[in-house]
Amino acid sequence: MSELSENQEELRRSIQKSAIIWGLVLGVIAGLIAYWIMGSQTPNVRLGGSVVLGAGAGFAIFRWIFNSRARSAKCTKCGAAFSISRTNREETLVSSEEKEEREKQEDGSTKVNRWKEEKFDVVETYECSSCADVTTKTSQTTRRRDEESIVEPAPVVKSAATGAPGAKGRPGRAQRGKPAPKRADAPSEKPKNTASDPTRQ
Repeated sequence: MSELSENQEELRRSIQKSAIIWGLVLGVIAGLIAYWIMGSQTPNVRLGGSVVLGAGAGFAIFRWIFNSRARSAKCTKCGAAFSISRTNREETLVSSEEKEEREKQEDGSTKVNRWKEEKFDVVETYECSSCADVTTKTSQTTRRRDEESIVEPAPVVKSAATGAPGAKGRPGRAQRGKPAPKRADAPSEKPKNTASDPTRQ
C-alpha cells in the first residue's frame, strides 16, 4: 500500500476504531452465549471455551467490518484507498401520515399506539480526497414522530330490562299476547215476590 495522506490516514483510523468497538461488543456477547450454552461443563472448561469463542467471533467481526468499509472508502476512479468520505447529507420531506395500531388485551381493553410517520428523500455527497471526484447517492428513509400509547377500557355491557318481579325475566300473559281469564259475573239480585208481600196492596 502506498503512503497515505493525512486525510486518508484519518479515515483509516476512524474505520479501524469503529470496527474494533463492534468486534469487542459482539465478541463479548458471543462469549457470554457460549458460557451459558456450556453450563454442564466444569467452570474451567466453560471459562476457557467462552474466551476462545468470544475472541474468535470478535476478531472475525472486526475483520469483516473493517474490510467492508475499506472497500467502500476506495475511490473507483483513481483507486486511492481510504479516500472517499461523505461531505454532505440533505433530507427532503416527502410525506407525513398519521398512523395507528390497535391491540386487544386479555381484560377486554384495547391498547392503541399512534404516531406520525414521515418519509424523506436522502441525498448524500461523497468526495475523493485524492482526485476530488464527487459522487452522490440517493435513498429514502422513514422516521416516527410524536409516538403515544393509550389504553381504551373494555366496553360496558348493560343487562336487558326484565319483566315483573319474580318472573325471572319471562314476560307476563299480557306481554305474550294472551288475554287474561275472564272474571265470573256477579250474581244478580232475586226479584221480590210481590204476591206474598203483605205490605203491597
